[in-house]
Amino acid sequence: MSGLRGIAKNLSALFSSHAITVVQQVALVPLFIHGYGKAGYGEWLAISAAVSYLGTLDFGVQTFVNQDLTVRYHRGDMADFHVNQSTALRLLLGIVSVAAVAATVVFVLPMQHLLKMDGVHGDPVVAPLVVQMALFFMAMVALTHVVYGYFAGTFMVLGKAYVGSNWNNARTLSGIGTTLVAVLFHASFAQIAMAQWGGLLTCLVAQLWHLRRMGPDIFPTLKHWDSALVPKILKPSGYFALIFSSNFLVYQLPILILQSTAGGAFVTVFSLMRTVFSMTRNMLNVLTQSMGPEVTNLFAKNDWKGLSQIYNYSERLIFSVIPAANVGVLYLSPFLLTIWLKQPGLFDPRLYLISAASSIVMSTKEHKFQFQFSTNTHQALARFMFGTYVLLGGLWIVFIPRFGVLGLLWCWFAVELAQLVYLIHLNAGFFAHFEVLDKKYLWRLAMLSVSFLAGAWVFLPYTRAMALPVQIGIAIANGAALLGLAVPLFGLDAVWGEFRARRRGMAQA
Repeated sequence: MSGLRGIAKNLSALFSSHAITVVQQVALVPLFIHGYGKAGYGEWLAISAAVSYLGTLDFGVQTFVNQDLTVRYHRGDMADFHVNQSTALRLLLGIVSVAAVAATVVFVLPMQHLLKMDGVHGDPVVAPLVVQMALFFMAMVALTHVVYGYFAGTFMVLGKAYVGSNWNNARTLSGIGTTLVAVLFHASFAQIAMAQWGGLLTCLVAQLWHLRRMGPDIFPTLKHWDSALVPKILKPSGYFALIFSSNFLVYQLPILILQSTAGGAFVTVFSLMRTVFSMTRNMLNVLTQSMGPEVTNLFAKNDWKGLSQIYNYSERLIFSVIPAANVGVLYLSPFLLTIWLKQPGLFDPRLYLISAASSIVMSTKEHKFQFQFSTNTHQALARFMFGTYVLLGGLWIVFIPRFGVLGLLWCWFAVELAQLVYLIHLNAGFFAHFEVLDKKYLWRLAMLSVSFLAGAWVFLPYTRAMALPVQIGIAIANGAALLGLAVPLFGLDAVWGEFRARRRGMAQA
């Protein structure tokens, strides 16, 4: 019963997080484009992308260590708990400090020319010093996020991961607020970056105060150091680093390639399309992320029956929503671009159709991903993801200059599909000693998705030109049809019955 209650609290916090992210995109993107132009917004995205890799320099320490500390805390191993925690924190602060000093190199490099912000593509020229200062302070934001994330993850040790999620929400809100004010005053890129860093430092101090009050016995200190633990921490943590590095390769590298080969306007077109489906996918991913701490706890307790139940019920529930949400948003995209940015001409049926297909694959992958990620059994996944994303980067370097955004999307879809197939194999191995996983729901998801995407290929060129109320009706009709088919195909009646039974049990407890 407590597991369901914990998932519900995590779900609430994570749903709030994604809702805040939606607000951030809805509010900031139009203001940014209005104040700095489509190309100017693309240049800001390129600056952010150029330093985002620094956020992976914790080498996965925060993720691995906080999950390891959770297991030790529940098993009563407090002596090793404090030594491991302190050693990891000192290691993390050392890495961040070295990286912060190294980041000053931007002041001696011609970053304006390297990032093609010197007007070569006809985009607005950004002063060299502004580019350098913006890069440095955005680097400080990325590095401070590393430390902030470590402390936010510590709340999971107490079984209160949702508190850490709420502090991450506060961090996001701080970033929205500071950026909003800076953009409204048409601040330079450097001033926007400085404002974001100041708000983040304020949130960090407040978070530490709250953590100390809530868990004084597990509050991180720098008292202990065991050099023998460093390789033991870095080796498994390094696999998380590969996963987080993969995020840079797939989300930031294409922006940098587009900026250097086509200019900021094309960066904005691609980013807006990706944002539409990312917001959809993030909302779908709320349930998957909310069950992560519970997966860790059940794995620590060796409760394979509980893990199997979470896997089965969450799969059926999430699979029922994935095609409805993505296909619905696909039909709704011309409407969104009209009311959000007043630029319906940005809609290209081919590009958005491939993006929807990729989003369906990625949503499925993100559910399967959780059972490796939350149990520290992610090594093979990390190697495969990193290797295939490096391959994807190479493909992009070849195909983006020749085929533009269309080539980018087809390469991305192929790699994501390959990763999903491999992850299904890893999930089967994870549960192999307990049960053989049934893949029928995967096949049903594929059948639904392919059928409705094929229909969109035929009808999108016509629906995009229809009146906005009609577009909304078509999107709702497709989503409703998919949900209606999902009820029998994924056995949602049984899932709902189990949920109600557990709710009754919680009420009686």
